[in-house]
Amino acid sequence: MAFAGTAHAQVAGGTSDSSHNQVGVSASFGPTHPTAGVAGLSASATGLSNKVAFQDLKNDGTTDGNGVTTINNPITGPDDHQNLGLFHFAQVANNDVWFGEWTSTATSGSTDHTVYYAGTTTGTTIPASGTASYSVKGINNYAASSGLLSGTFNADFTAKTLTGGLSNAAYSVNIGSATFNSGGAIASTTASNSAGATGGTVDGRFYGANAATLAGIVTFAARQYDTAFGGTKN
Repeated sequence: MAFAGTAHAQVAGGTSDSSHNQVGVSASFGPTHPTAGVAGLSASATGLSNKVAFQDLKNDGTTDGNGVTTINNPITGPDDHQNLGLFHFAQVANNDVWFGEWTSTATSGSTDHTVYYAGTTTGTTIPASGTASYSVKGINNYAASSGLLSGTFNADFTAKTLTGGLSNAAYSVNIGSATFNSGGAIASTTASNSAGATGGTVDGRFYGANAATLAGIVTFAARQYDTAFGGTKN
């Protein structure tokens, strides 16, 4: 499975399937989705070039106690936004950094399950040395009953490596031996999960001053295991 990345203006991110969702700089779409120039998301049903700000999309859905916003437009959306699919996404602290998933239906293991992340890169700097740990949350086939995945990632800014994993009662994923470059882009091809899959791909990025936050996606050959994540430095 291929993923597609986006870096335009001051927003960067990625998606596991750009035929369903794309991320990038948002545009203004009237009074209900007015915010332009921040991290945005599009869906194929309304045009992949029409990226709506995550912060505006959040107002379209319901946000639970785990901080996950759900938009189920085939059921609850306005008439002109039917068949958009099911979205689950979350914000990293109060930053313009987001991660989440989409399916065309609410069925776990959907064959079009897509994960994505995006964030504003303004002011991002990457330390040249030192270490840091990050408290990270993950979304995979989200249900409020099982909750988010959670875990710790450890960054070595001298070696430019990132390691760690996420888990909940139903599933766990390890990012393997990820590396990152001086611009903060994170990559790995050694991710694994509790279903026995190996060779998963990590695509992510640090955001903020001194790499204050991070977000990304982990993808596998079987896309029901694909996971989006985001976290903050401890």
